[in-house]
Parts: sequence; C-alpha cells; structure tokens
Amino acid sequence: MIFFKSTVKDNNTVLFEAVENELSCGECTLDLSEKNAVIDSITFDKEKPFLAEGLLKAAYNYAATKNFYMGVCKCENISALLLRIGFEKTENGYISDIPSILMGSCCKK
Repeated sequence: MIFFKSTVKDNNTVLFEAVENELSCGECTLDLSEKNAVIDSITFDKEKPFLAEGLLKAAYNYAATKNFYMGVCKCENISALLLRIGFEKTENGYISDIPSILMGSCCKK
C-alpha cells in the first residue's frame, strides 16, 4: 500500500512523500507563501507514473484545508498529466482550481 506522508518544513512549505513498504518512491514540494498553492518540484519512480497524480492530489488536498482555492504546478516533467487532469498552461506554469484537481480525471476531455 502506498501512503502519502506530509512533513511541514516551515509555515509556507510542505514536503509530500509517497511511501511504499517503508521506502520513498516519490516526493513533491508545496509552497503556500503566495496567493495560490504552488508545487514547484516533483520526483517519482518512472515505473509508477500514478505516483505523480497521487502526490499532486495529496498536496492540493492539504492546500484546500488551508483555504487555498487555486493550484499552480511548475513541473514540466509531468506536463501531459497536468493537461489530462484539467490544468491549463500559462506563462507561469500550469493552473487549475483545486476542486477540479481533486475531482479526478475520468470524466474530463
């Protein structure tokens, strides 16, 4: 089973880690210092691409509990996933509202 563990680094930065069998297999960093919740880095086992979506959802769910509505992701290494789950590409990265991110990708174009 995969767990998504959060570690608060400071008031504005939270590290999310995907843990399977007590081994880290991915992580991302959430920055809450701006008006939007921003993920600026993500790494994961390339043989398990579903980890990226899990990390994003764990991070943005956390951001929603802190009253953030919009999410921004600046990770070019997952651009196809971001577009698939409803993000729009802008000059500052990819952006979407957090409820849409958490809704899932089965019903989107």
